[in-house]
Amino acid sequence: MLDTLTQLVIVALAGAIIFAILVAAFAPRYHFVITIKHGEPRVTKGKVQADFLDQVREVCQDQRITSGWIGGVKRGKSIALRFSRNIPRGCQQRLRNIWFNV
Repeated sequence: MLDTLTQLVIVALAGAIIFAILVAAFAPRYHFVITIKHGEPRVTKGKVQADFLDQVREVCQDQRITSGWIGGVKRGKSIALRFSRNIPRGCQQRLRNIWFNV
């Protein structure tokens, strides 16, 4: 028989594996990701229209946003935007408005 410490280690490892599987299963699947570093947005996953990226650059300059990310998550037939915490809510709405008009 296994001693108590070994049993605890096995249970902890099993729990960690189950947790990792659940996180992977329920994590949003980003259609695209724009990473902002030093105020400069770059597409790091997927593709977006050049006009949208230019608008993101303008908003970052206007709002003095130097870092963060913007992701596009498929929701039915459309793509919803998700943002890092350091992008202010008003700026998020401005970018959503631009996204739906591009």
